Amino acid sequence: MACAYTERVEPTPAPPPAAPLGARALAERLRPALDARPARDITTPGRRAAVLLVLYDRADAAHLLLTRRADHLPSHPGQVSLPGGVRDPGDRSLEHTALRETHEEVGIAPASLAIIGRLDEVDTIASGFLIRPYVALAEAPIAPVPSDEEVARLLEVPVHEILAADAALPPRPGIRTMRYPLAGEDVWGATARILRGFCAVARHALGAGGP
Repeated sequence: MACAYTERVEPTPAPPPAAPLGARALAERLRPALDARPARDITTPGRRAAVLLVLYDRADAAHLLLTRRADHLPSHPGQVSLPGGVRDPGDRSLEHTALRETHEEVGIAPASLAIIGRLDEVDTIASGFLIRPYVALAEAPIAPVPSDEEVARLLEVPVHEILAADAALPPRPGIRTMRYPLAGEDVWGATARILRGFCAVARHALGAGGP
């Protein structure tokens, strides 16, 4: 997936805590970091969409939920993505879009999620989407149920594994080198760029917060 993309350069943070944090503890550190870092908007025309980075616990460690898209879908078939989709005319906001689409794709009710902030928009040239990522905390245990129509596979990935994969990337990765090997899948394109932005904020939040 090609894109017009310039990575935001972040200051080098302190090392994160050695032990993985739970989802709520991580969210408490992320919230002020997201509030202090205005999310970048893209002003060029495009189809508006939104995705959700859902923080939740498995074995007392924070995880993120990703999906592999069904092979028959017209947009980005077979690629790994975050739950979300295109804004409908009836959606009150892009945040509403992210919550609605997450419910439709993986069965997580909006009432069980608390939005804690948003990340920079990313764009896609091939499909013309402008994607707004939101970060949310699951306030109760979740049991995702994938939509047979849209989702081929669920990926439940520990946040510390995503951070480790991000740390292994080149210092300034390009479109071809920004790839995350996660749960046996190759994560690239817009999803990789969203994870890159999330990791930058998470490392800053964890370093600033101390162990």
